[in-house]
Amino acid sequence: MKTFVTIFEKCENIHLIKDVGQIPYFMYKNFSYDATIVTLKNEVEYKYLDNEVKGLRLQFIPKIKFGRISLSVIWYLIKNSRKIDVLHLFHHREPSYIYSIIYKYFNPKGHLYLKSDKGYRDLLKNDGLFENSKLRHKVRSKLFDIAIKYIDTISIESEKGCQFLQAKYMTYGSKFIYLTNALDIEGLYKRVPLLEYKDKENIVITVGRIGAKEKNNSMLLDSIALMNLNDWRVIFIGPIEKKFQIEIDKFYSENLMLQNKVIFTGAIYDRDKLYEWYAKSKLFCLTSLEESFGFVLIEAMAYENYIVTTDVSSAREITNNEMYGTIVNNKLDLIDTVNNFILDDSLNKKLQNDVATYTHEKYDWKQIVKILENRINISE
Repeated sequence: MKTFVTIFEKCENIHLIKDVGQIPYFMYKNFSYDATIVTLKNEVEYKYLDNEVKGLRLQFIPKIKFGRISLSVIWYLIKNSRKIDVLHLFHHREPSYIYSIIYKYFNPKGHLYLKSDKGYRDLLKNDGLFENSKLRHKVRSKLFDIAIKYIDTISIESEKGCQFLQAKYMTYGSKFIYLTNALDIEGLYKRVPLLEYKDKENIVITVGRIGAKEKNNSMLLDSIALMNLNDWRVIFIGPIEKKFQIEIDKFYSENLMLQNKVIFTGAIYDRDKLYEWYAKSKLFCLTSLEESFGFVLIEAMAYENYIVTTDVSSAREITNNEMYGTIVNNKLDLIDTVNNFILDDSLNKKLQNDVATYTHEKYDWKQIVKILENRINISE
């Protein structure tokens, strides 16, 4: 049996249902790899291990660091590299490059896969993978020049970002591949099935860390008073930052008539209950300043929500160039778009089946890991 090892020291329970856990899990499930995540023990209990990613293994290492470098990871690689057929690392940073060099030194025939987790806008802002104006990033760039010789596959989550890097690093352009993030869509529908559009409710939802600076929830909250909600409700789902509670209290004191229309659920850790909100809502709103990739957007689209989002990285790709959503630039755009949707959502009703099919075809982990497995087989 071939082995697939993901090294991600910060792995928590929640990561098991994100790319950190889903990639090795589906490599195990679809292609029979012996799949393991090597991590620090960051949780007392990893509840998803036995029910969400059954068959995936965790191997805990001690926290022994030298600056940003984990001596435990280095020791693990010295002992185990020869037994690892595919090593999966995350992010463009010094430790990843050092681990790459060590792995390939001990196992030159192994396949080294680095998942970038870089948004297209971030790549443009830095003119590539690094900010050349900072000394640390200059060091990182030099290390990358060495490590890229050993890395077999570097995946980029946005198609434009991948094309940009293939052109920038032309000598190694073939090492870059477009590999988007995804969902276990079949698993979603087993938990909470799709609803017919007539059975959905007049609900706008947003999901995330409510009040976190980068989520920019004030944009939506401040806009609601100027929306013609009629019989619609707006639901904020997620843990609430303490500082944001002041804005919530102020909003309610100034808009007494909206207290039953604007709801804050707090954190929802039960995934079935979360997906029930996605299933019964019609419109999903994201007002973030930036996202490396909008997982919540594809979750919402999987449940046939129309998307209203700021122009975060991957928003245009995810909405298929706004076929299944609208990108807004400011509060006035947001207000007009939501008002128009509330007034007439017939277009979304017509697109209901199309958006689910599109999401299933493009953002299903089964399809994504198939691309990765083909890549591994070609390089053997």
